[in-house]
Amino acid sequence: MIAPMLPGAEGLGELLRDKVDYVLIDRMNYHYADWVYRKYGLQDKLTGDFFHRTGRELADVCKRFGIACDLNFS
Repeated sequence: MIAPMLPGAEGLGELLRDKVDYVLIDRMNYHYADWVYRKYGLQDKLTGDFFHRTGRELADVCKRFGIACDLNFS
């Protein structure tokens, strides 16, 4: 499981190659840790747009390496 989605996550597919056969990418819609994003200037990474874009990039990379992948947008 990859959650929450952080900058650079799209590179995880290559790191997971030949190590896993399934990945779940989850948005993890809880907000008690939002302060961490604000502290490090990552507020734009809390958006649905960032999750959808980065999640799809990571899913595409995983599929290229033969890793089954599901995205949970809830």
